[in-house]
Amino acid sequence: PAMKCATLCLVAMVCLVPRCVLSILHHGMSHHAVSAPCVASASPCGRMPLVRPNVRVSGGGSLRLRGGEDGGEEEAGGGEGKDEIPTTMLERLQINQSTSPADHPSTLEWALAVALSIYAAMGAPFAAYIPVLRDLVQRKPKAKVLSPEEVARLEREALRKEQDEEFAQAMMEDKMKAAEKKKKQEAAEAEARAKREEAEKKSSAVDNYTKDIAAKKEAMEKEPAAGDGVVMLRIRCPDGAQLTRRFRTDGSVGALYDYVDVSRHDRAQNTADPSVHLASLAEFEYQLVSTMPKLILGERSADLASAGITTSCALVVQPISKD
Repeated sequence: PAMKCATLCLVAMVCLVPRCVLSILHHGMSHHAVSAPCVASASPCGRMPLVRPNVRVSGGGSLRLRGGEDGGEEEAGGGEGKDEIPTTMLERLQINQSTSPADHPSTLEWALAVALSIYAAMGAPFAAYIPVLRDLVQRKPKAKVLSPEEVARLEREALRKEQDEEFAQAMMEDKMKAAEKKKKQEAAEAEARAKREEAEKKSSAVDNYTKDIAAKKEAMEKEPAAGDGVVMLRIRCPDGAQLTRRFRTDGSVGALYDYVDVSRHDRAQNTADPSVHLASLAEFEYQLVSTMPKLILGERSADLASAGITTSCALVVQPISKD
């Protein structure tokens, strides 16, 4: 029985609340005539006139209701109101969501707001089929009016945020520039270090080459006189220079190489930039080749006769590729 009673009460509320709300809205939006205090007059008929105040209507005009002996007449006053200010009960109910009596201009409007809140909490039955109820249930959000202090605070926060973003962007750009500068500096230092190491290597090679040439000069024998067992050799260098000297056939091939090294060293000393030529000679590798007969003098410990040099001939300094 209790469940049936609750069900019947719920059905009754669902059926009756929309009708009650519509009825109240109909009377409220038809601008109820509010009776003012009666003022005594010396009317011959002994009737007290009914004073009806002006009532605001939608569109910003005013509706003046005049009764009495002349009958009911309506005068619609012109005038345009401001769109942002709600002028009707329907507009105020769409914006004002409060159920506190202090937030409404009249008890009727407060009662309607409470009824609409209950109706919305019930799920707003039949609201989809009734445009007025649908508009009331789907309340418009009330625009928040900011005070000058809040506006100033928001502006300060926006300015601070913009400044923080600009500062962060500037810091990021500075970091990127510093990283790029550091990268270039490291690359320049690495290049300078490589050049320095290369120069030191070449300098060391030149020093070793110069010492080796000095030792070869001391060990070199004097040029023999023409006679038996002596051959005249003409040696052509890569730079076009030609070296001519007599050698003993029982002399070593290494002595021939020493002669070429010493001769080319002495020629490099007489150039405009001896250090460049000496550095090039220090890294230069070659072999002596005979064109007629076709011979390669590669074994430096062998003597010239065993290497095939028994008569005067021409030799060529042939560079050896490092590849």
